[in-house]
Amino acid sequence: MVHSKRTTRSGFSLLELLVAVTLLVSAVTAVSVLLRVNYATWREYQTDNLRHEAAVGVLRHMVRQIRQCEEIVTISSPADNSGSLSLLMTDGSTIVWDHSGTDVNYGTTTANQLLGNNITGLTFVGYELDGTTTTTVADDVRCVRITVSYTLPDRATANRTLTANVWVRAF
Repeated sequence: MVHSKRTTRSGFSLLELLVAVTLLVSAVTAVSVLLRVNYATWREYQTDNLRHEAAVGVLRHMVRQIRQCEEIVTISSPADNSGSLSLLMTDGSTIVWDHSGTDVNYGTTTANQLLGNNITGLTFVGYELDGTTTTTVADDVRCVRITVSYTLPDRATANRTLTANVWVRAF
């Protein structure tokens, strides 16, 4: 009886193994590049959103307080991009805001608490009762235009501005 030896093939050849590893490395590289770009985009969006929310928070806080005040005590010049504002509240306390560097500070009698950061400009324009005549005389101010400016890093159009007009209700 003659037995023929038959060789059975088991496993992968070296060429098949190299092709499989190359395809796996290509897929992992493509996925890692995609994830890195998406993560960087997400971080930029998060930074932009935090700056916008800080500016909106500052503006909302000021609007709410101005609507509840008795009178304007002091208001900075409209040309002052780093403005300050003081209000006399119904309980007799004085609320103060002051822009310093990139921070907006807030407090009672002195602005010593951080209200918002990354704010590049804060301006106040006071208007008389007619709503069109500007004034810096605190007793004559019946409406205040607040402008909050901030910048977005790494953007072509990086400067953003939020504005609100607020009437003093107590007059």
